[in-house]
Amino acid sequence: MTNPHTHHSHPPHTLWSELPEGLADHLDLEATLSQPVLQIALDEAASTVTSEPSLIVDLGAGTGVGTVALASRFPTAQIHSIDISPQLLERLGAASVAAGVADRVHAHRVDLDGDWYSGLPRKADLVWAALSLHHVSNPAEVLRRAFEALRPGGLLVLTEMTGTPRFEPGDLGSGRDGLADRLTTNSAAHGSRATLDWSALLDQVGFAPIRHHQSALRADAVTGEGARYLARHLRSRRAQLVEELPMEDLRGLDTAIESIEADMSEVSFTSGRGVWVVARPELPVLQATAASDAAQPVTADRASGRQSSLGKGTIKADVVVVGGGSAGLAAAIALARSRRSVVVIDAGHPRNAPAEGAHNVLGQEGVSPLELLARGRAEAESYGVQIIQGRAARVLGSVDDFTIETDHGAHRVHARRIILATGLVDDLPAIPGVEQAWGRTVLHCPFCHGWEVRDQRIAILTGAEIAVHHVMMFRQLSEHVTLFLHEAADPTEEQSEQLAALNVPVIRTRVERLIVDGTQVQAVEVEGGSTFDTDAVVIAPRFNARTELFEALGGQREATPFGQQIPTDPRGMTAVPGVWAAGNASQQMAMVMASAASGVMAGSAVHGDLGFADLNRAVQTRRDAALADH
Repeated sequence: MTNPHTHHSHPPHTLWSELPEGLADHLDLEATLSQPVLQIALDEAASTVTSEPSLIVDLGAGTGVGTVALASRFPTAQIHSIDISPQLLERLGAASVAAGVADRVHAHRVDLDGDWYSGLPRKADLVWAALSLHHVSNPAEVLRRAFEALRPGGLLVLTEMTGTPRFEPGDLGSGRDGLADRLTTNSAAHGSRATLDWSALLDQVGFAPIRHHQSALRADAVTGEGARYLARHLRSRRAQLVEELPMEDLRGLDTAIESIEADMSEVSFTSGRGVWVVARPELPVLQATAASDAAQPVTADRASGRQSSLGKGTIKADVVVVGGGSAGLAAAIALARSRRSVVVIDAGHPRNAPAEGAHNVLGQEGVSPLELLARGRAEAESYGVQIIQGRAARVLGSVDDFTIETDHGAHRVHARRIILATGLVDDLPAIPGVEQAWGRTVLHCPFCHGWEVRDQRIAILTGAEIAVHHVMMFRQLSEHVTLFLHEAADPTEEQSEQLAALNVPVIRTRVERLIVDGTQVQAVEVEGGSTFDTDAVVIAPRFNARTELFEALGGQREATPFGQQIPTDPRGMTAVPGVWAAGNASQQMAMVMASAASGVMAGSAVHGDLGFADLNRAVQTRRDAALADH
């Protein structure tokens, strides 16, 4: 099911074919609380597909939320959604009609533990499995069927429970110490598959990994939706464990449920969610140690700038660009327009995917980051650039003789030059709520997001060394700015004077969490329970460039006050011969247009470098020929 009940037992499938009263409503409620996770999975799928999908299979309709979201996100796709429950399929039909996508949604009443595969169309571009596989008796078999349902190169997006669910406080507000732990332990004994190693299962089936994102569902009794969810959830647990828990614990659960329903509880529940994006490989798996003499390489057709395949195996190109964001695609286009053969390897996780729009993009203000990249990929491919979905996992060689392999050897590229446009990772502070709202109402850049939060209540949650800078920038946008020191030292006397001059209050108490509804921050809660209403929170992450490939080639990363990056000269050339870097990998503060500009600069510099190398080779060949004639 797209949004099955989150208890961690394995109900018989009769539960899903004949739903208990109220369960469908509970699934709808859970779907609402799961919106941030759903959005992550959709963004991952949209940023990874190389072309608009035409056929999608949803392994679990649930109440229709996921299926309708897929149909809305991919407006040309036919969606085949399966479920065993007639009640849920009925809800799917109603949701599809309400969303205006009923003409593209096809419902199938089948059981994932049965022969669900035979009645569905083959060669799907995308298979979607959201919280449906932990209920089946043999998840590996369902994954094998999903593999067969995909076309080569097709994607599976899997969302599943991970880790151990957690209630807070430990007594659920009942006075029974350890009640939450006993509840979780006894529930796990009923056959939980939340602890399955999904990565290992996917690998066992033969999928090539692209991206794994960890998130969580959170329900708080202080919100209406959270309270309804928790009350239903705890009742379900109580019914499940009524023969196993002592009477004192059952009474404690009753007390907790009554407090939640009376709006007198601060209980919260967190359950881990993992999102895996994997692909059915397009090529047979190549052994990492066997660059076979028998394998026929792909060579470059210089007249067209395209790759021409002489057989399955190694791809040969002038340049391999690692990273398909704005910097990588801009570099690839600059090179391809000069008739260089280019391969882009893209793991499909753009840094700005959570954002609603990209700003300061001349002529395309507010464009969706994913739409911008889709246009960029189309432009690159129109000039003959070959784009490979996958993660560059291994690199070796030296100038004129580099080899890069993607995960499991699914692809191998041999190139004369490398451009690393691998971006960076935002290392977020470990404060509950930050990741959930990151890129929407938890921000870091006034130029990227400032206009959108103008005149709103803005909380600055950064270290003292940059706090005044952030206050100054965002105070220009709103009069309602508050600084939360969290764990930072008190401001200096000079900084205190500056903050007072800007009329910015300073909260010195440690921040416990952000109170978030979906992706909208509502308040900052500090130690002791006090809350401060706010509309946006500004943080200062550590910006850590992905330097692994650079270091594997002998390069040394560079530490900066804000994180780490690949050191380059102004053209993007590194100290490793034949290796360039562009975008956030080498410029931590570069926004979209600056990253694209650095890509163009690096691409043109690499073209010039190759040109001089070709010229020198031609001159030497001519000289050698002249000597041979004598």
